[in-house]
Amino acid sequence: MRPFFLAILSLLLTPLLGAETFRTLDGTLLEGRLSGVYGDIVVIATKNGSCTVRVDVLDDASLGGVAGFLATAPKVGSTPWSRSDSPVAKAVARRLLIPRAGKLEAFDPGERPEPEFYLIYFGAHWCGPCRRFSPELVRTYHALKAQAPDLFEVIFVSDDEDARGQLAYVNEAQMPWPVLRYGSQVRLLDRWRGRGIPCLVVINRSGDLIFHSYRGEEYIGADDPLAKFQGLVELQVDPSMPAPSRHRLAVAAHRLAAGQADRRPQFYHGGIDRARNQTLPKLSIPTRVAIDARGRVQEIEFQIELPYIAAEQLRREMENWLFLPAIKEGKPVASSVVLDVDNTK
Repeated sequence: MRPFFLAILSLLLTPLLGAETFRTLDGTLLEGRLSGVYGDIVVIATKNGSCTVRVDVLDDASLGGVAGFLATAPKVGSTPWSRSDSPVAKAVARRLLIPRAGKLEAFDPGERPEPEFYLIYFGAHWCGPCRRFSPELVRTYHALKAQAPDLFEVIFVSDDEDARGQLAYVNEAQMPWPVLRYGSQVRLLDRWRGRGIPCLVVINRSGDLIFHSYRGEEYIGADDPLAKFQGLVELQVDPSMPAPSRHRLAVAAHRLAAGQADRRPQFYHGGIDRARNQTLPKLSIPTRVAIDARGRVQEIEFQIELPYIAAEQLRREMENWLFLPAIKEGKPVASSVVLDVDNTK
């Protein structure tokens, strides 16, 4: 399987403090520090940038590291933005303004949770492409805020010649988000500044890159990271929520939580398409399921007699069910379980 990378920058993955080695199923090595897990996406920060990779293309050892990261990660939204000690929150503290009645006033986030993502927008009033891009950014901002109000925030960083130019652009575009005080130097944000504008950069609380308007030296436009972030928000789910793409990660977390203790197999993901199983009797069907050490179904034995066609249709569906495997002395092992397949509803 080829890894699915959301290409951000063409980067040399150079070692950095706390770096680990991650390996994909096709043998590709990624050197860096695990920075975040967002739905199916893992962000690996490097000295010179970062890259993203889907959880389902990492090998088992790497997934064990991801499971450990999630087990110790602080709960999202647990810290008010005003009291957060994250790198981004500290870097922009007391340097943000907010548009009000045509002026810029000090921004106070109050008890609002710190955003999980920051969209840093580099632009200017004198820049025609910026002024053409900003209406799209404003529309997308409002649409995404309606879905996930505390998940993200945009910060405008002006490349105008003076504060009056900055204010003119803020008012013309009707920007509803915080603005970096004109002339403020924030190294963490400037690190991701592109060679041209408009430039939109998506980072997390740690200041690690997720999406960028540049791929290496190639400008791919501010629309590109905006569209990618919009897709991320729309698919944003808790990595612990059951899904086939996260099954192997769930197995790694299951094994980590067990330690050296023994665990019975647990159902993880699957269901019955009742529209395709209309001939199946409306009853609870005791079934023995043999499960391998990966949590995949190997054998199905119905313990009551069923009509042949109904049994074969149900068997085909259950073959795709996923389980968390039994754990014996800290290792996943093959096992079997008897469960009731409920077809009474």
